[in-house]
Amino acid sequence: RVLNRVVRWTSAGLEYEADPRQSERLVQELGLEGCRPVATPAVKISAEQVHSDEQLEACKITHFRALAARGNYLSVDRPECQFAAKEICRFMSSPSKLSVEALKRLGRYLVRRPRLVFTYPFQDSVEGVDVYGDTDHAGCLRTRKSTSGGCLVVGGHLIKSWAATQPTITLSSGEAELYGVVRAAANGLGYLSLLADLGIKA
Repeated sequence: RVLNRVVRWTSAGLEYEADPRQSERLVQELGLEGCRPVATPAVKISAEQVHSDEQLEACKITHFRALAARGNYLSVDRPECQFAAKEICRFMSSPSKLSVEALKRLGRYLVRRPRLVFTYPFQDSVEGVDVYGDTDHAGCLRTRKSTSGGCLVVGGHLIKSWAATQPTITLSSGEAELYGVVRAAANGLGYLSLLADLGIKA
């Protein structure tokens, strides 16, 4: 165990699992044990939902922030939850009822998929680093900001993934894609530098 992450060394390679207690606690604290699970951790909201949204009662804000932080911590090891957790955490300063619904949606997904185990079979060599990136132009209906997402793969192994709101409002999908490509390239170059420090030429 490394920081409660479970790492297993097998005859075929390595297995890596997020701290299983985090998803269990999130589901329990949301009171979702035995609920009907869902297949995706997040859904797109409509403009009508945004306009009709209301601020969360002050007595519930602290609890929301604690659960949002737990979901964000879990998403580091659960790539499919990163976008959902990122969107939930954007409400930290001013939680709303819509953000609570998004948090419960993530909880219902974890009821369906409580565990995720990465398998890393042994590879003969590291031939290169592949980086994939994409953007969602003006995906946020509140701020019109875009989201950059992507992953870094070495051989057949996922090493890193991300989902992040772009800091500026882009005026076109091309501009959003440029920011997304720059972030993906920076991650790729950074990992090549890390491999070089370890004496590995990729």
